[in-house]
Amino acid sequence: MKKLFILGLGLTVSSLAFKANAQTSQRAANDQMRFGIRAGANLMNMGKLNFAGQDYSTDSKVGFQAGIYADLPMGGNFAFMPEINYAQKGGKLKQTIVGVNNEVDTRVSYLDIPVLIGYKATPELTVFAGPQVSFLLAQKTVTKADGNQVGSDNTSTKDFSKSIAGGAFGLGYSVTPNINVNARYSMDFQKAMKDDLNQDKLKNRGFALSLGYTF
Repeated sequence: MKKLFILGLGLTVSSLAFKANAQTSQRAANDQMRFGIRAGANLMNMGKLNFAGQDYSTDSKVGFQAGIYADLPMGGNFAFMPEINYAQKGGKLKQTIVGVNNEVDTRVSYLDIPVLIGYKATPELTVFAGPQVSFLLAQKTVTKADGNQVGSDNTSTKDFSKSIAGGAFGLGYSVTPNINVNARYSMDFQKAMKDDLNQDKLKNRGFALSLGYTF
């Protein structure tokens, strides 16, 4: 019985020492200037499209995102966290008109540059928020009627805004000092289409989940 007690005590002490060492390593990592890479998926839509005086809500669309980021300590558990990300956004519009099932599927690619401020609530958990600007890279729109494509793919960007101001906020969790998970909600403050098209409610918004590796 005594041997079992001693063995149990030894395991408990070892477990506490390992946990303390991991927390110390995480705190040390949080005090250093670090950089990393991130990749994941987002679920975005474009808000509402106005056609013939009526608003039509777009359905969400899954896209890919990837980029690089920095974690620069500012003191007092705060950090400056700028990023540069490639992000696929867009949306789907489905509407039945005169018995015909119409579908418009748009994917728009942007270079997102969020300028985030993070607060490390614990050594592992970070809450962040900040503005971002998105620069248009490309777009592809496919139109279908009753499941059949109408015309060729539309890849022209002439009707899209070339840069858009927006914002993002979310949570980051460090699984280890190097591996982290990031969840956020982002939205555009400006419309995705140019002014002369009168699409004031067509704005990118949605959620993103990614896995990051910090060097």
